[in-house]
Amino acid sequence: MPQINRILLVRTTFMLPTMMRRLLLLVFLAGAAAAHGQAPFSHKTPQSVYADSRGLFDRALYAPAAEGFDHVLQQMDAQTDLAEQAAFFKAICAVRLLNRDAGDQVLAFLDSYPSTARRKEAVLEMAEYSFNRRKYADARDWLRRLDGLYLPKSQRAEVQFKLGYSHFLLGEYDQARPQLAAAKSSKFPIAASAQYYYGHIAYLDTNDVTAMENLEPLQNHEEFGMVVPYYLAQIYARQGLDDKLLTLGESLLKNATAKRTPEIAKLIGQSLYKKKRYPEALPYLAMHRDLGGKMSADDFYQLGVVNAQTGHFKEAIQALNKISSNQSEVSEFGLYLLADCYVKEGQFEEALSAYQAVSALAKDPVIQEESAYQAAKLTYQSSSPFGNAIDMFKRFLVDFPQTEHRREANEYLANLYITSKDYSRAMEAIVQTGMGTMAMREAYQRVAYFRAVELFQVSDWAAAQEYFNKSLGYPQNLTFVALSHFWLGELAYRKGDAQEALAQFESFLKTPGSYTLTERPTALYNKAYCLYKLDRLEDASAAFRVYLQDAKSNDRKTEDATLRLADLYFLLGKHALAEEYYAKSVRMDAQGRYAGYAMYQQALCEGLLNNSQQKIDLLMKLSKNANPNDAFGGKYSDEAQFEAAQTQLRMGSNAAAEANFKEFIRRVPNSEKARRAALNIAIAQRNDQRLDAAIASFQDIVKKYPGTPEAREAITTARSVYDEANRIDDYLTWVQGIDFAQIRASELDSVAYMSAYDKYASSKFDEAMAGFDRYMKRFPDGFFTVKANHYAGESARRLNKAEEALGYFRKVTQAPVGEHHINAWTWILRISSARKNADEMLIAAESVLALSDDASLLREANVAMMRGHQALKHLEVAYGYSEVVAADERNSPEVRTEAKANVARNAMTIGMGSRTRKADFLSSWFESDLDAVQRDWVTKSLNAYMDLKKNGPAVLQAEASYYQALILYLDGSHSASNEEIFWLIDNLPGQGEWRFKSLLVLAHNYDALDDKFQANYTLDFIIAENFIAETVEQAKVFQAILNTPAEDASGPAVDTIIETPTLP
Repeated sequence: MPQINRILLVRTTFMLPTMMRRLLLLVFLAGAAAAHGQAPFSHKTPQSVYADSRGLFDRALYAPAAEGFDHVLQQMDAQTDLAEQAAFFKAICAVRLLNRDAGDQVLAFLDSYPSTARRKEAVLEMAEYSFNRRKYADARDWLRRLDGLYLPKSQRAEVQFKLGYSHFLLGEYDQARPQLAAAKSSKFPIAASAQYYYGHIAYLDTNDVTAMENLEPLQNHEEFGMVVPYYLAQIYARQGLDDKLLTLGESLLKNATAKRTPEIAKLIGQSLYKKKRYPEALPYLAMHRDLGGKMSADDFYQLGVVNAQTGHFKEAIQALNKISSNQSEVSEFGLYLLADCYVKEGQFEEALSAYQAVSALAKDPVIQEESAYQAAKLTYQSSSPFGNAIDMFKRFLVDFPQTEHRREANEYLANLYITSKDYSRAMEAIVQTGMGTMAMREAYQRVAYFRAVELFQVSDWAAAQEYFNKSLGYPQNLTFVALSHFWLGELAYRKGDAQEALAQFESFLKTPGSYTLTERPTALYNKAYCLYKLDRLEDASAAFRVYLQDAKSNDRKTEDATLRLADLYFLLGKHALAEEYYAKSVRMDAQGRYAGYAMYQQALCEGLLNNSQQKIDLLMKLSKNANPNDAFGGKYSDEAQFEAAQTQLRMGSNAAAEANFKEFIRRVPNSEKARRAALNIAIAQRNDQRLDAAIASFQDIVKKYPGTPEAREAITTARSVYDEANRIDDYLTWVQGIDFAQIRASELDSVAYMSAYDKYASSKFDEAMAGFDRYMKRFPDGFFTVKANHYAGESARRLNKAEEALGYFRKVTQAPVGEHHINAWTWILRISSARKNADEMLIAAESVLALSDDASLLREANVAMMRGHQALKHLEVAYGYSEVVAADERNSPEVRTEAKANVARNAMTIGMGSRTRKADFLSSWFESDLDAVQRDWVTKSLNAYMDLKKNGPAVLQAEASYYQALILYLDGSHSASNEEIFWLIDNLPGQGEWRFKSLLVLAHNYDALDDKFQANYTLDFIIAENFIAETVEQAKVFQAILNTPAEDASGPAVDTIIETPTLP
């Protein structure tokens, strides 16, 4: 509007310079008149005074003229013509002198002389006065008084313009319009001004056709040519006259002021946009934004469109992200295009969020359908945490039954059923979809199989069996039929049902196509073991041979199968074949874990084949072989020493036997067989007729091993040696000096004990327990008390009477350390472990570790130490034992996995301390950094978790992935943390707890990466799903912090044309 006022001022003040000159002269003459008083009118008649005053008036000396006219009025009757003329000119003088009461004087004149011929002049004078002083309301009123009066055409045109202009500036457009129309139709100079303002009113009324008709001819007008093009540009934009706008726009832009440049650039850009000339539109729309033009949602949308259409997807995303998510049409189209740009940039998670958002708020049916379809596709392609692709496709088909995407949606559904890792939900979806087609039946078969495998991996065997059978219910794909039989066999074998396992493995082997499966060798191997368990030894040996013929050379199970086949031949009495396969087992790995056992058994076979020397040679070789990998801790090396001596003793090589027995005693002095070796030394000496030496050996046995069976046998056997040596008196003297050799007491003791033991040996455990109890009651300090307690405990154990068994075994451990201590402590350990009595379990485990040299028992004790300390929260001690258990490959995979999990969790807990239990842990992390020791623990934990992520079951993989993502977040590696989270979501969708915990970390990562939209969307999802209460509360707290309002920024107020967006 400032331009309008400037033009008006130029147009309406053309008389002011003359008036100002007159005013200055009048002021000067008025001063002169004041100096001379009233003298000029003292002696003149009213007529002469009037004539003089007219002269002064004509010379623009209005002040003295007004005095003269006033003098005439005082001298004349008011009704005379002279008085009327004097009153008129006096009022006009007041107007021209700009007196405050000029209007009142003119009105008084008109009231006094209503029929005066001077009415038109008086009104015109007053109208001109008001108009020039910009009192447009007064000017309007005075100009209206001319209605009905004759005016010359030129004067009439000027009056009409000024009246119209006054109405215009007063906002009275309806009244202004006819006046300006009349003035512009004249041929006088004022017509151009009237045409401009008439066109301007049409522009304001959006009467664009009329506005163009009036403004276009004025484009080159000297006064209006600078402003008219701006209005024409707006009109062309409103009318869609893009060619005209583009023709006009470039010249406008070159000459535009800094204030108008953004708007002109916007108009040009919008015209090019509507003509789909996007590359040309881009710089203009960008100029509008960059130069500070006010940006509406439509502006951001158009800028996003042209950037997207020209391949500038990142810039398009920046623009479209500025559009608020609401129910407006531009928000719908903007969000849809934003999602498409995210896809083009490979930001699929962000694209999915945008598609889901627009799908929820869209009213346009096409946008609703397309966004729902694209969201489902992206969920399928990315395994997003923000939805289930199966549910999304099903809902899409329900919501849009006539969609043109029906075929593709159904294809995606079929693929999802086959490839989805969320097997439980997939099966529900398939059942709801129906089994009417072969594709659905096969999908059900596959998904049920994979669900069964998943349950198998977490040791939920009952559920796994159910799902394997469900898979077999739809035998569409023979590969999965075979595999289901295979795993059902594994389950049955683990449950101890060898017969069922055998049936399943045979079903696997009979299924067409199983020959090419990698599980085939294992099935053959397992079938052989089932037959072995069923005591079908001939069938088992044949099965192992079939496996060995079928297995690949690098299959590690061939070593075990070779050894088992040798064992079977040994049991079947086929010693030649047994020897052959024991020898083959040794050759396969001479330093293998079972090489010592195999060589020992090979030697026994040689003996059974009457190859005694070959037997001795093998045993002596084995006795000298120190194998650190031996599964039995070198047991068979010692056994070989003993068996070689025994063989030599039977062969009559007494000296050699004696030497080897002595070597055996040196190697294992505290073993039960050491006592037997000592006894055999005495027998070898007797066989060589070295009677005195033999007697000395017998006496030494009784002295070293008092009360043992070997000592008693020494007493009995020594009698014949003493007699043979003619030293019977020495024997009696010797026996009388042995406390435990009192025959009567010991005979009673032995009879009672042996009665109970016979029942135990016959597996009559109830009767054996009662017999041992009677023995211990009768002989509380009996010779066999320890043995009685031991075998009573064994009987109770076999009867599943754990409490009674514990009591007996505890009594064994209270006696001096003997042959039954290890077994007693072992069963105390196992029973307390089963009862989860951590304190007793630790005592028993420590005792086993101290007493036993059996590798398997040591492993069992280490596991118990790990579990006991873990249960008592002795984290660092449990960590140490967990490392030992995890490193021992002889432990079962399940136990090693448990140990690795302990290592990871304990190290993380020690390193992180109590921080992770705080509600605001993630938000307040940087308030307390880790020291070097804590960081080292966290590193140990992450290393352990890396192994679990690679080799552990799904739940531990998810836990490991979560902690890796958490530590990456805490270390500031937000993008890497997000990648780890998406790995967890993609690969382990069934692990809900860790999924939602990781989503909270994901939201914090997005916040750190300044992506508030994704952070908020992720938090919304966590809260909506409400899976873990603690995580939901943390999400709410964080979202409240995240969404603290910020002050909005706004650009300069510039008129903007709103246009409905369309899809590009």
